[in-house]
Amino acid sequence: MKIALFITISLFLNTQILLSQQNSPGTGSVARSPLENDAVLKWLNAANKSQLAKGNQNLDVSSIEGSPYYNEEFISGNIYYLNKIYGNYPMRYNAFSDEVEIQRAGSDKMESVYKSMSLSCDIDSEKFVYAKYINQKGVIQEGYLIRLNASQKYILYQRKSKIYKEGKKAATSMHPSYPPKFEDKYEYFLSTDNEFPVYFKPSKKELAQLFGQEKASDIKDFIKQNKIKLTIKEDLMKFVEYLNSEV
Repeated sequence: MKIALFITISLFLNTQILLSQQNSPGTGSVARSPLENDAVLKWLNAANKSQLAKGNQNLDVSSIEGSPYYNEEFISGNIYYLNKIYGNYPMRYNAFSDEVEIQRAGSDKMESVYKSMSLSCDIDSEKFVYAKYINQKGVIQEGYLIRLNASQKYILYQRKSKIYKEGKKAATSMHPSYPPKFEDKYEYFLSTDNEFPVYFKPSKKELAQLFGQEKASDIKDFIKQNKIKLTIKEDLMKFVEYLNSEV
């Protein structure tokens, strides 16, 4: 099965990553807690809120259609260190630069939460965890995922990001021009037994392949009987709840 192959790879890679973290500061190692030097919050490099930077991109937000945020408001939420509350702050998620930003009362400076696998954030009832995951190309990446269920066998994650699309100037008066814009992007990942979350395309065929032919019939029956639409987050959550009930 495809998921079994990913899990085998994950077991090896998890071991290597844990070993490297023991010798690398700032990677979420418990031995070197970011709380020891109050480094959970760091200053953003760009103090100008109208500018965004990601990699080699420096963008002027005012000239771009759309927003780098799904919700631009700062909402009171908790930061957790090893599942224990560290503090409560007004927060929002920057889906373009993959940062959890905070704005403390009485300060005109913006901060972002220190990126560590030991830290997580609750923002507007969404649980943001910083994790390593296997993307669509089978490559390990790290970033913020939203955990969608509490079960331990099969855990569903959503990744919400914003993709920057370059604008296009009209070649002639007969052709339209397009402004630069941010586009929404949603991806889903599934973790088994707390292993690396693995990308999957929400389709009947893909899900049947992930769990093998012996379960394919039951999976298809459940989807059909419950009128599950795999492109809808709530329906995917119902599907994963079904998987956990079958364990």
